[in-house]
Amino acid sequence: MQVQLLSFKWVENTAVFSDSIQMYAPLLSPAVAFSFFYWLVAFCFVVAPTEFQSSGVTIQSLFASWLGSESIDFVNYHIKRTTATTLFHASLPLGYFIGMTFVGESGLEFFELSEWAIHTGWQIYFYTACSLFIGCATLVYYWHMNEWSNHPIARNLSLYCESWRTGLLEINAEFRSIDKYTSGPSGTSRTIVVDNWIIKTGAYSVKFVQQDHVVLSVGKTEEYQVSPDTMTTVQYVRINVNPLKPQSGFSVRILSTEYSDFKAKLRTEIYTLPNVTIHQTSGELFLSAFRDQVEQNPLYVVDSGLTFGSCIGCHDKAANVKLTKQCAEPDDGDCKSCQCPPMWCLECMGRWYASRQDQARPESWLGGFATCPMCRSRFCMLDVSAIHHT
Repeated sequence: MQVQLLSFKWVENTAVFSDSIQMYAPLLSPAVAFSFFYWLVAFCFVVAPTEFQSSGVTIQSLFASWLGSESIDFVNYHIKRTTATTLFHASLPLGYFIGMTFVGESGLEFFELSEWAIHTGWQIYFYTACSLFIGCATLVYYWHMNEWSNHPIARNLSLYCESWRTGLLEINAEFRSIDKYTSGPSGTSRTIVVDNWIIKTGAYSVKFVQQDHVVLSVGKTEEYQVSPDTMTTVQYVRINVNPLKPQSGFSVRILSTEYSDFKAKLRTEIYTLPNVTIHQTSGELFLSAFRDQVEQNPLYVVDSGLTFGSCIGCHDKAANVKLTKQCAEPDDGDCKSCQCPPMWCLECMGRWYASRQDQARPESWLGGFATCPMCRSRFCMLDVSAIHHT
């Protein structure tokens, strides 16, 4: 009886599994598989992730022989690159339709649509894809007229020079200089500063602004936590570029650690709001994270009339932190309770803490240890408390 019951359950489970296969079989069809991989590769071509760039699977690599050399002919290279990118991306929807005709299936059967709806849907898709490609091809043909004089890059340079080719020669010569500023690796989106120009490259356009005809201001800063384990942070600075010529403004985004290099290449000032703090070194980034951690630690409460004098490190601020073991029980771990009275401000204590860490591994600083500057008691960041007067 038990064997018959088990046999019945096995047959029932097999039937359920078979029904499941039949239910999801359309999702495993060649049309669905082709659609998934096609749009995945297309997305990678449009977004151009680091892996694609490092492997050379980019539009720049595919059309390298036609584009020429960026370092030798910077302006013409980007005129051709933006043209190739526009045409290639516009051809992706049409390429999908052509590929689906070879697959031999509509790929929409699992939606349980009628044959007329599927046929009409593909017709609408085909005409839309053709219209997009033809429209972009017509635009590219217009750009190419008069030897690329109608291209947005040529029209941009015409705002600053009598002939856009004069600006072309000037920018090509300055780009070959070894002391130019370039943000990040050689990718699609970059910020470049040469002797007389600020340049921002994009997938479909390149912006050129002369340094003598621009107003720069820091819009905002953005901080990101790179690793939840080490709490390493990276700060980006967004700088607004407002041309004085009749040209739309834009913004550039650079690492705060590169801000001094960016600023050194400019001939104009960058206006910064008083409440914007730019961390130009890894030490400044750490000090910001150190301050955030201390604000989360328990307070060290003292009477309102009790004062501790000025910080013995900077002599500018009042001593406002106390080292008290809080990371574990009194007898657990290597940290010790410091018996020294408060003598340091938070910033000086943070700099002291950073100076005792491995300078070659800044990502490990927040999880490290230091010793009290006076009594040498070992402490970690969890043991630093801000003083609070009752």
